Amino acid sequence: MRTILAGALLLMLALPAWAEVPLTGYFTATSACPAYQSINRQTNPGAVMTQPGRAYDLVAGNTARPTHLWIVIPGAEPERRWVAVDCGTRATDAEGRIAEPPPAAPAPTYRGTQYILAVNWQPAFCETSPRKPECRDQQAGDFEATNFTLHGLWPQPRDNEYCNVPARERQASQSGDWRALPRLPLSPGLQRDLDEAMPGTQSALERHEWTRHGTCYGTTAEEYYADALDLLLALNTSDVAELFASNIGRKITLRQVREAFDTAFGPGAGERVRMACAPDGNRTIITELTVGLTGTITGPDDFAALIAAANPTEGGCNSGMVDPVGLR
Repeated sequence: MRTILAGALLLMLALPAWAEVPLTGYFTATSACPAYQSINRQTNPGAVMTQPGRAYDLVAGNTARPTHLWIVIPGAEPERRWVAVDCGTRATDAEGRIAEPPPAAPAPTYRGTQYILAVNWQPAFCETSPRKPECRDQQAGDFEATNFTLHGLWPQPRDNEYCNVPARERQASQSGDWRALPRLPLSPGLQRDLDEAMPGTQSALERHEWTRHGTCYGTTAEEYYADALDLLLALNTSDVAELFASNIGRKITLRQVREAFDTAFGPGAGERVRMACAPDGNRTIITELTVGLTGTITGPDDFAALIAAANPTEGGCNSGMVDPVGLR
């Protein structure tokens, strides 16, 4: 008898306070919401967010009247995650089987500038931050010697930051303790591409940029950085990159930069570009370009249309030198 009671007690202790209720169908997100591995602890490995308009396979609810739903998010580790019921809608077919997901909701028409693509001229950035790990061993044959590098892709408006980010991670991001932020679950191929295109990964810049900006993008970190790298590719294979690469060690003007954008991406594209410069001894060096974009990003070929749909911007500095790789 004691053995039976002890076994029953152990079984009761092993059971959760609530029981999962199996569900079928799909869940369509209407908001970018955190996808938790554990509801109670609110753990979210990889800072995974649901993507508005995307449908996910539905696995279970946390109770008969669920507050959270268990869904499958491809690419997440683990891929089964809990999301709040008010993050979207769920549906099944007439017989309760998994139905085909509906088409993604059309992107809303966005007026103004929806994103800012920020790219560095890395040799100049390193003149201003020589102690960064990525700035200690620059070589003439490196990618960054003749190409723009990725700083970030920033959803607008400017205060659209740190979406559903825990306080401790926000603090680490803001204080510069970027290595304390969670590693991102990026595929090996994308990670290799990002390490080349964003030398700041040596300082965990990609974790900071995801935490501050990517969490408001509405996708996974994989999709966020894949889109950013597509945009960077469009820029680095254009007349704009050629203008910089062919003028290393010489001064160029904002007017030249804007004209190169017009040539590469259509009349008026240059008006969506801002150039940032910094003093460096007896010279002024170009450190960064920011480009306004609006619309759905599906690949490098979108770049011209994305720029054309954004608002014009103030141009920044009037001229600066294209710094050669290596510290002075």
